[in-house]
Amino acid sequence: ESRFDDAIKYHKEGLQQAVKACDTIEIIKALNNIGTNYRRLGNLNDASSFHYQALSYCEAFSDKESFDAQKNRVVSLNGLGNIFLTLDNKETADSIFRVALAGEHRLHSALGQAINYANIGAIFESKGKNDSAWIYYRRSMEMNREAKSDLGISLCHTHFGQLYEKTKEWDKALNEYEAAYDLMEKNSDSWHWLESCVSLARVHVMKDDIKTAKVYIDKAEKTAKKINSLEHLADVYNLRYLCYRKEGNCHKALETYLKSQEYSDSVNNEKNQSHLQNL
Repeated sequence: ESRFDDAIKYHKEGLQQAVKACDTIEIIKALNNIGTNYRRLGNLNDASSFHYQALSYCEAFSDKESFDAQKNRVVSLNGLGNIFLTLDNKETADSIFRVALAGEHRLHSALGQAINYANIGAIFESKGKNDSAWIYYRRSMEMNREAKSDLGISLCHTHFGQLYEKTKEWDKALNEYEAAYDLMEKNSDSWHWLESCVSLARVHVMKDDIKTAKVYIDKAEKTAKKINSLEHLADVYNLRYLCYRKEGNCHKALETYLKSQEYSDSVNNEKNQSHLQNL
């Protein structure tokens, strides 16, 4: 439900109980859950700290062979890989995701493999290697369908849309984003729903359909404020700026541009702090 502050509170209570019970598996699960929640809030400093703690427990734990022990390790690695990717440390992220993918393959986890194929695809996309990105995103889609994951299928449609956007195939991009949006609309996961909503708004702006774009921008802003997602708010205000600029409303364009920068800076400052810790 994207109530990350509440989730952190209860996962921390769970962590305390796991420590009291000396239950290593539950300690690692709690640390990874807390790390993931901080990542969603854009707090990469705390996120990296909890995922590192989880990985340290994995390495120190005598059990290396059980399903839970192996799964917890790849979840820790995946969390750290995502942090390095956000920090634009592509080489480290790529190495980590490939280790995580191999681990999920050993566990025969379709969903785990789907997540890591998509992550490696994102690295290729960020490097401009779109042909390789297509290969990994399509493999991710296959695995998500095998796992019957609506969220994963929706995210793959979003990835496909992004690649079509890069080649300015707006209608194909819209079709992919609409497929993603329709799948996520009946899901309570607002954070991931925002990805497709913001993407739809962006393509409508590019197509000069400002009226439709504003419908999606309004929805995205309301949800991003509700769940306090700084990253998505930066995107929302940047899209508002583009709309006002196309309409020739200079005063509103400047106002929303500054707001976009403000939210973007708050995420980037968090990135810088985390980067120092990682170094």
